[in-house]
Amino acid sequence: MSARPGVGLPGTVTMRDAERLAAEAESAGASGVWVTDVRREPYLVSAAALRATTGVTVGIDVAVAFSRSPAVTAQAAWDLAGYGGGRFVLGLGSQVGPTLLSRFGVEADRPAARLRDYVLAVRACWEAYRKGHGHYQGEFYAIRQPVFSPGADDPWPAIPLYVAGVNPVMTAVAGEVADGFAAHMFCTPTYLDQVLRPALARGAARADRAAPPVLLPLVVGRDRASLALQMTTYTVPAYRRVLDESGFRDEADAILAALADRRRTEAARIIEERCLDQLGVAVIGDLAERIRLWSAHADVIGLTVPWYGIDAAAQIALFRDLLQALQRI
Repeated sequence: MSARPGVGLPGTVTMRDAERLAAEAESAGASGVWVTDVRREPYLVSAAALRATTGVTVGIDVAVAFSRSPAVTAQAAWDLAGYGGGRFVLGLGSQVGPTLLSRFGVEADRPAARLRDYVLAVRACWEAYRKGHGHYQGEFYAIRQPVFSPGADDPWPAIPLYVAGVNPVMTAVAGEVADGFAAHMFCTPTYLDQVLRPALARGAARADRAAPPVLLPLVVGRDRASLALQMTTYTVPAYRRVLDESGFRDEADAILAALADRRRTEAARIIEERCLDQLGVAVIGDLAERIRLWSAHADVIGLTVPWYGIDAAAQIALFRDLLQALQRI
């Protein structure tokens, strides 16, 4: 693990907020500044964070891939890498199908195979930009003219590309084609060690390469109740395997039933009482202990703040308290 964790900007930050908070994070000694794709345009927020910093890594953890074409993603990441002097990291994820449709009006079948092809298409575009010519023909995507305006960008910084996953099929894709694996905070040490790590290794073996490092975000809150409420947003059928494989099958049944009946408070209570200590969360007063616990399982730790049920001003205030806590570690 890096000597000091990185930090994720609050999900509601504007570009001006991102400038201020990214500069504060760099001053606090964070190893990286991570941007989410939950409210704002993550590529624009990343540009703001890069503008306000000089040496820290800035990455997206993670951008929804299928809401944008691979060529659009490749262009944005390429320009950010150049603008930041090689400090930009691209993270891509598929997003759960119903959420993808409700947020963006987009559907994407066979998400694991599609994301694999998407990553290869992005890399092909980058190679074309560097050489001044090229194309891509894959199973899902065909890009005949990625270099529309003639000219080669060389030299240009390389761009680390992370792929996110929760299920082992998508995780294997990360092992095969990504430079890093972006794990989800809705994860347990058991699930990471016994399900995700082996899946990464299987994917890496297909490509005859070493398994990539694991980035894990921890959600840092003021109390257990707010963290449990945040975890209800991730307790969806597509993610219940995390609980099942970690010995919480009965709890998963009860939580999902409560959420289906719109009894979110009850679902949060079950999570807080039975599951929370195993998930990727930390009460701010116990931050050092939780970082030590998770450092035995993940290669890179990121710290972020809850967004569910917390307004923008409260998120920013908590983020600044998180930076102070990070400086004391």
